[in-house]
Amino acid sequence: MSRGDRWLIVLPIALTALGVVMVYSSSAILGITRYQDPNYFLSRQLFRAALGIAVLLAATQLDLKRLERWAPVCFGVSLGLLALAVVAGHVSHGASRWLRLGFLTLQPTDAGRLAAVTFLAWWLKRHPPEEAGFWRGLVPTMMLVALPMGLILMQPNLSSAGLLALTGFLMIFLAGAKWRHLLAPVAAGTLAVAVALKTHPYMMERWGTFARLVTSGETDGHGAGWQLDQSLIAIGSGGWLGRGLGGGLQKFLFLPEAHTDFIFSILAEELGFLGATVLLVLIALLIWRGLRTAARAHETFDFLLASGLTLQLALYALANLAVATGLAPTTGLPLPYVSYGGSALLANLAAAGLLYRVSVRNGSHEALTRERWSRRSR
Repeated sequence: MSRGDRWLIVLPIALTALGVVMVYSSSAILGITRYQDPNYFLSRQLFRAALGIAVLLAATQLDLKRLERWAPVCFGVSLGLLALAVVAGHVSHGASRWLRLGFLTLQPTDAGRLAAVTFLAWWLKRHPPEEAGFWRGLVPTMMLVALPMGLILMQPNLSSAGLLALTGFLMIFLAGAKWRHLLAPVAAGTLAVAVALKTHPYMMERWGTFARLVTSGETDGHGAGWQLDQSLIAIGSGGWLGRGLGGGLQKFLFLPEAHTDFIFSILAEELGFLGATVLLVLIALLIWRGLRTAARAHETFDFLLASGLTLQLALYALANLAVATGLAPTTGLPLPYVSYGGSALLANLAAAGLLYRVSVRNGSHEALTRERWSRRSR
């Protein structure tokens, strides 16, 4: 492990460690209330973190050429798991997103988004949209992205489907698609969002709450905007240095999902502006090192894989932080490496391991990035 970018290992592990601490701080009261055990969520997150680090280290040893060959198979398996979750998955809060495997609960969406990025890197290498054109290049790629996206929408999970679509769109752009051709996926994505909102009232309610916040500054603190209102109270009460680790008040059952979707709010309340800034810096450094790895890739598959994985992490982090601060409608997306959860943590640590593996094969200059933009400027 001497030739790769070690920051791609150090930063995810540091974020995971911070996440374990914050999961315990934000969930102890809930653990006592619901399970009579303050360590209920901590013990599970510690196990998942240990398993995830093992997955990360295993991913650093993967043969990327072999991964490329197996990308279509992995994609097919992920589609099967997504379909199984829709048909026979465990239902919670009106959504069928989980598969129970003994003492483990798997969310196929997380495995699916990794497999989708890997498969798109494989596909776009062999069908570059700039060379294949709109009908033979872009349209088939859009249809392939629509397969997992549609299955995720059926769970339903609009936010994850939307971020997968956006990741695919950005990968298509990086693969060399022409600007005018990109209008088609934008139009298709807009239509899909409109249909999803129309057919799922709870999603429309969330967007309505967000629209009222933007237009009038009202959070509807006694209705659909309760979570957002409590989140903003937590962040605002943190001040510069916070109430102190463990000293937050909103986790006393005021803020729902404090250990998952809104863990940033508890962190900001307890560690203040300083702690929140440290978290954002760690995430920004990880995204920078990931993009740097992609820019230095010599192989097309490596470039697209690293770009897709990094952009996916960035989009999830941005979406979670935007929701917690009232800059986006409420979703169910976790903060990468920090929020409580198993499948998402394993998938994100595996992504970090793959990014490190790409960095091992890289040179010291931005090979494909420079080639791409010089070609586009001609």
